[in-house]
Amino acid sequence: MAHVDYVMWAEYVFELLQQHHPAANDILELGCGTGSLALVLQPLGGYSYHASDFSQEMLAVARRKTRQARIPISFEQMDFRAVPPKPQYDAILLLYDGINYITEPTEIAAVLEGAYRALRPGGVFIFDHSTPANSLLHSDGFDDAGQGGAFRFLRTSRYDADTQLHTTLFRLGVDGKTHTERHVQRAYTQDEIRALIGASAFSLEAGYDGFTFEPAGEDSERIHHVLRRPEEAVELHALPQAG
Repeated sequence: MAHVDYVMWAEYVFELLQQHHPAANDILELGCGTGSLALVLQPLGGYSYHASDFSQEMLAVARRKTRQARIPISFEQMDFRAVPPKPQYDAILLLYDGINYITEPTEIAAVLEGAYRALRPGGVFIFDHSTPANSLLHSDGFDDAGQGGAFRFLRTSRYDADTQLHTTLFRLGVDGKTHTERHVQRAYTQDEIRALIGASAFSLEAGYDGFTFEPAGEDSERIHHVLRRPEEAVELHALPQAG
């Protein structure tokens, strides 16, 4: 993950929060991994920051990093397909392909419903997703190899345009042994995500191209969406069928 500029990403999300919910204080990050974004974003706004991930191993690393940095972030194991309705937050974040790891639209609908219930009225849900354009235009850029500390890695990646599934295979060499991980993501178009948003109780406030404040379009490779829970209660829709 050395190629990811977490400082730039955190500064961009901070600007999104400043523009769309400057009074936000209580933040929940879903799919936080080892806490790299949280460590940068929390000090930018002095937020009451709560971070979650499904992996206990990643959370252990995140807790160690925050203790060393002396940054006040709390961590909890959580499946972001089942966000509990309490406590409620001013803003919820799900970044860096978290949505893409959900390959069934009905499960994205469940994420939206869970985030809606866990937000205070007027709160915002900010998430991004990678599109088919990213997978098609950079098909040669996802394969690489290298070394990090005590391990070696080889990453190979293939995209199936018919299914919109992007499969990445990691081969990790550690202490003379080889471990393999297989990651499968679905590249969603802007229209597919917006149809799911439209079926939710959220209002779509913005969809930005990449890390800009320009409107996203059909050619956008990454889109950051800003959704708002209305101040007035909205009846939740039934989840759409997969397909």
